[in-house]
Amino acid sequence: MADRILLVEDERLVREIVQLNLQHAGFEVHAVGTWAEGDAELRSGRYDLAVLDLMLPGGDGLTLVERARAANILCPILMLTARNESGVKVRNLEAGADDYVTKPFDVPELVARVRALLRRSGGQAAAAPARFAFDRYWIRFDTGEALTNEGEVVLSHKELKLIEQFVRNADTVLSRAHLLEEVWGMDAFPTDRTVDNFILRLRRLFEPDPDNPVYLLTVRGRGYLFRPGGAG
Repeated sequence: MADRILLVEDERLVREIVQLNLQHAGFEVHAVGTWAEGDAELRSGRYDLAVLDLMLPGGDGLTLVERARAANILCPILMLTARNESGVKVRNLEAGADDYVTKPFDVPELVARVRALLRRSGGQAAAAPARFAFDRYWIRFDTGEALTNEGEVVLSHKELKLIEQFVRNADTVLSRAHLLEEVWGMDAFPTDRTVDNFILRLRRLFEPDPDNPVYLLTVRGRGYLFRPGGAG
């Protein structure tokens, strides 16, 4: 079965060109042109990936992303934006988008980014369970809820994706480059320091003593290792 893609773009010519090229690449594409249509379709949960324009009649694409993530829609989201300022890029990522393309864009590059996002979201050999528990902690990958040192919380989209990488690859060293590619995607904004900051956050949530971690370990010169049974 072909991957299902939602395209939300108000410019008719751009919408038709992108839809035609994605269909030619073998995808099943449903295209709409307004914020309201995009919101209803995206939150339906029927799609494997969404391509959203930043500026839409009736609202903006970032709000669509935020509403989708709040509704636990975890499919990859690629943003189309005519603005290239770093602040816009940051807000795209913080809202829960996985990648973005700046207009005017090269259509083959867009298709390549779509393929890469789908590969990362569904190409791993081992799938994370719907619920994962270790020590006194637990994480629900279907809802984003988790029991942490701060009580029951809802993890951010990027926190959940990062933990999912560690659970899928338990007892395996993962490099920062690997984590950047799998969690943050092809965008050039995140750095090694981005990964380190997220690791510090996860340690505060899931380590009995965050300053002396036993589950999420640093392997000097190589990356990070998740050991569900503890370092001992």
